[in-house]
Amino acid sequence: MTAWRLVVSPGLSGAANMALDREAFTQAQPTLRFYSWRPRCITVGYSQDPAAELDLERAKQLGYDVVQRPTGGGIVFHNEAEITYSLVTALDDPLLPRGLIASYKVISEAVAAGLKLLGAAAEVKQVRDQRQAARDTLCFSYPTEFEIVARGRKLVGSAQKRNKQAILQQGSVFVRRPDAELFSLLKKPCREHNAISLEELLGRQTTFNELKGALLAGFRQGLGVRLDEK
Repeated sequence: MTAWRLVVSPGLSGAANMALDREAFTQAQPTLRFYSWRPRCITVGYSQDPAAELDLERAKQLGYDVVQRPTGGGIVFHNEAEITYSLVTALDDPLLPRGLIASYKVISEAVAAGLKLLGAAAEVKQVRDQRQAARDTLCFSYPTEFEIVARGRKLVGSAQKRNKQAILQQGSVFVRRPDAELFSLLKKPCREHNAISLEELLGRQTTFNELKGALLAGFRQGLGVRLDEK
């Protein structure tokens, strides 16, 4: 059985979280990491210009860090209730099928399996035309291909990046709705935030450790991976 590092990093800054993911990816070190954000953070995809997308001064006044992810996708508002996962492994890891879409789907199925253990009706579904997804400013505007949804609305936003040696997939579970004032930070018009939070689905609040445990079980069941905690 393949062994990966398991890293748990609650309450790090946006810059620290992205640095850890980039380091594991650059070193092609098989790693599954679960983390949260403190302070609150706004991340943008690698092809987005933060200054063109957001009112950065106003974001700072509201107490939000702004950082760029190494993966693609749109803007994500990360509050302190959220849990994020990142997975790094070799391109030829036998636990994953070859190809971006096939591996993305398998990883998403592991995440959905973990959320189901909590009682969330999560499923991986091919939802809509990818051309519209590319135009959406917000990551949670609409589900994309093989995204995790519940009641037809997006629950987890994920993106994958590859180099010649490794895969990096990052994904954020939409645990609690962000403050409405955050949408005033956007410089470009966007579609409705058509997502559903985990707490809406469950009808209760959750904890970092509860979510981490469920997602960890999903990865173990879905991928058959052995995890050595660091």
